[in-house]
Amino acid sequence: MKIKQTVTAKFNTVYTGWNSLQFTDDSGDEIEIQMTDDNYLSLAKTVSSKAESIRKERAEEAAELASQENANSLAD
Repeated sequence: MKIKQTVTAKFNTVYTGWNSLQFTDDSGDEIEIQMTDDNYLSLAKTVSSKAESIRKERAEEAAELASQENANSLAD
């Protein structure tokens, strides 16, 4: 039988050692995940992809806001 456990925490800090990734939440609770080199490489790819997606979305929002501001200043 397989048991699934989900832990929800609000991110505060993270530390990476030689073979583990350690998260600490706002309450000081810690979560440690044992990692291999391949796990780190996979995580780096995933985090990089997510960060790029966020940057793209923010750039689009900033461009839209700038466009609206330009339209408003031309209307004045």
